[in-house]
Amino acid sequence: MRKRSFLLLVFCASLLSGCYKVHRTYIIKGKWYLNSFEIDGGSTNQMNGFLDDYADGNGTYVIYMLDNGIMRGEYYTNDTVNYFTTGTWALLDTKTIQMDMDEFVDGDFKIELIDNQQMLLNSQSNQIDFFNMGEVKTVLRISREGKV
Repeated sequence: MRKRSFLLLVFCASLLSGCYKVHRTYIIKGKWYLNSFEIDGGSTNQMNGFLDDYADGNGTYVIYMLDNGIMRGEYYTNDTVNYFTTGTWALLDTKTIQMDMDEFVDGDFKIELIDNQQMLLNSQSNQIDFFNMGEVKTVLRISREGKV
């Protein structure tokens, strides 16, 4: 009887933790706007330096977290696609997302939900291949409704 109760408890705990991960996946999937890309512990938005014409206010970077772990990034200026890339994403646990998208994003990021519309993604070792920067601390500030 004790063994059956223990197995039932383990089953219920794994079911609940799995439901939480499914719920978190549901929250993350969809269309997001990259508002800030901060590296090496600084608070300066590096998108101004990495993306042409971003600083003049006409640039928009959209991230799509799609089914089957596919992600797509699109950079627009004046409603014209200037750059796009396809990569992968996966929830490693309920608070960590692994993303491999391009030469700027390749790492495990801690998820901090600010609210239903905004999220911070923090990595202690994001691999940046641009100018052979290597592994650096990175913060991505993303939102559902465009620039904030």
